[in-house]
Amino acid sequence: MASLEKLALMLQRAKDGKPCTLREWEIVVLPQSVKKILKKFDLEQTFNKDEPVNQDMELADRFFQAGLELATEIGLMCPDTESTIQLSREEILEGVEAAPDHLTLGEGNDRITIHARRIEDPIPPVLGGPLAIQVSEELYVPIAAGILKSRKVRVQQGPSIDRVFDLPVYSGTPFETIVAFRENRLREEAQWRAGRPGIPNITIASSTTEFGNLGGFAGSTRPDNPAIAVILHPAELKICYASFHKAAAAIGYGGYIFSGTNSMIGGYTGGAEGATVGNIATVLLQFPVMQADMSNSSLYDVRMDSVCGRHGLWALSMANQAISNNTHLLDHKVINQSAGPCTEEILYTTAAGLIASGVSGMEFNLGPRSAGGRFKNYLSPLEHWFSGEVFEASAKLSLSQANELILYLLSKYEDTLKDPPKGQSFTECFDIKTLTPTKEWQKIYDRVKDDLTAHGMEF
Repeated sequence: MASLEKLALMLQRAKDGKPCTLREWEIVVLPQSVKKILKKFDLEQTFNKDEPVNQDMELADRFFQAGLELATEIGLMCPDTESTIQLSREEILEGVEAAPDHLTLGEGNDRITIHARRIEDPIPPVLGGPLAIQVSEELYVPIAAGILKSRKVRVQQGPSIDRVFDLPVYSGTPFETIVAFRENRLREEAQWRAGRPGIPNITIASSTTEFGNLGGFAGSTRPDNPAIAVILHPAELKICYASFHKAAAAIGYGGYIFSGTNSMIGGYTGGAEGATVGNIATVLLQFPVMQADMSNSSLYDVRMDSVCGRHGLWALSMANQAISNNTHLLDHKVINQSAGPCTEEILYTTAAGLIASGVSGMEFNLGPRSAGGRFKNYLSPLEHWFSGEVFEASAKLSLSQANELILYLLSKYEDTLKDPPKGQSFTECFDIKTLTPTKEWQKIYDRVKDDLTAHGMEF
């Protein structure tokens, strides 16, 4: 288990670290450091549009070394103290070595183990869900219970609610503390209704600041079923006091730490190559700084609010391969689908992202991000059931098979990535009483699954 003393020492480093303003970090330190390291390791313009699943292991290893050097050279910036947390290469590698290579979670029939995986690993990866997408308070239980009807969904995080007792939840106020307790009760009811009382929990989904975790984490974790604290930093290669608050609560109550942040393609680290290096550095630093049990460091293409285009899939594959080929770390990256329920697009983009990740060694995924998480109540159980099936099936593919299949999948949705269909809300595409999809939604699912089977996927 993690140590509060070690966490306090890292917090002190944030106070005593090298001064750096937020503007200096974003405009000078981060982009210039990434540019220099890309050149040093000969990684500029290595993106290959015809290989959304990387086939070159030597290239993946160079990306790992580049990410390790970036982590060593600049560390993490803390906007609260306007300083950086600096670690030596030895400290980073010691933190990586000390991290777990598996997590056993849950209890009873829902007890699972997430194992560290290698590239083309036959051990099936694990799917959790849903993400913290907002739903109406009265729909939380049917949506969550419907998703958990599939035992291929093995961990629960969301959904989230933005109103409690029909009052708005204002960020950074006591409303967030109250909503954490309310979420715990709704979560228990949904799990009871689905017959999944022992499922592992990632909490708190409904609170955007640290208040929900400080107030509600203790109520979601038990000695025989420790919860996992989700800790998202403000942006790649940054950390903040809120993250330390959440980690302290998790460690103090005997829970697990699931920390990280998104790396942006088109952000401060530049294109796909720079974002990949930044992502690897972000993953590595979670373990010595936050004492993470699993990284939660995703990739995101800002041009299309997704990671399902060619650049995003290539970066997703490359970063996963770099970590899987050089460490035993447990890693997770959200797929960031942007199409909504009851569309072919959400299933095809889900398949592409999960195949690229699973065959490249990723252990765990939360999702899908139905409709990009942009609309309230726009998620349904069916795309979650599909995700669980596809993610497990990805373990049966080789890199070359996965690449060929994803090139086909791109032909099905690539033209609509920047203008994805909104689809339908939960109540439009699902029966709230029987928790079954409409005939339209079921036909779309059957058609896409048959299509994947015809192109070589074994369910």
